[in-house]
Amino acid sequence: MVSSYNSERNDMEESRTWRDLLARIINNPQEKQNIADASPESIPVTLYNRVLHLLCTTSHERRFWTICTAVLHDALKRLDPDRLGLQLSIEQCLAPAYGNTVRCLRERLALGTPPWNELVEPRGRFFGVESLVGFVTSIGRQHTILNINEKYRLPDHLPEHAMSAVASPIMYVGRVAGCLLVVSTQPDYFCQPALLDLIQNYAQLLVLAFHPEDFYELERIELQPMPSFQVQQSYLSSIQQRILALLKKAVIDHCPLSYDVAEQLALWQVEEELLQHLTPPSPEE
Repeated sequence: MVSSYNSERNDMEESRTWRDLLARIINNPQEKQNIADASPESIPVTLYNRVLHLLCTTSHERRFWTICTAVLHDALKRLDPDRLGLQLSIEQCLAPAYGNTVRCLRERLALGTPPWNELVEPRGRFFGVESLVGFVTSIGRQHTILNINEKYRLPDHLPEHAMSAVASPIMYVGRVAGCLLVVSTQPDYFCQPALLDLIQNYAQLLVLAFHPEDFYELERIELQPMPSFQVQQSYLSSIQQRILALLKKAVIDHCPLSYDVAEQLALWQVEEELLQHLTPPSPEE
């Protein structure tokens, strides 16, 4: 009974914290001007209201998916009104398995206009220090690649068909939970400052989809290299089997295990194996 009361109290306090944050975003003078302008380069007030409603009415377990889906659908409509080819995805820090540092990011969901999937698609790929999203998460600042055919840094681990990209960190009071990645089939698509500001504003709004414990100090971000998506595929396809195996073992061992905990353990298994994949064997081996 006490545990249930404390959980409900924590949820209420968290919702109040996030509502206060949303109020500060809306009351920001620049954002007020954007809302008043109601231009294609601004986030509409109706989306703020929808996110606030979802924040107050959605369960702890469903909040991430409902808020992220609402924000990404609106962002896609405004960032690619002519449907030239755009993809948005959210990469989240994988909770540390060992020690106190974040070693990789994991893609949580993505959607886009052709040639990419137009539906919300959780794929779960892992990103490391070599990627644009890893770089942005590590430094806590937006970074843009105007044309991947030119000699820019960090073009690795971008989706097929991408010709330009921008990543914006998802941050709260100096801590980071991951980043928003936007890629286009068009080179130089992200050369306008107003467009980059709009993407950063969407990243700020996505803060409300996360929980306070999802954010890490930049000092705790120590990303490691990750293998290519092609190498990752066999590992990713095994995650569901790993989860079921962990749940089955828990039943046999009479040690109750929730699905969420089993999923986290399975992700840590995959993370460790991917890290080992790029680790050269020792001389003794």
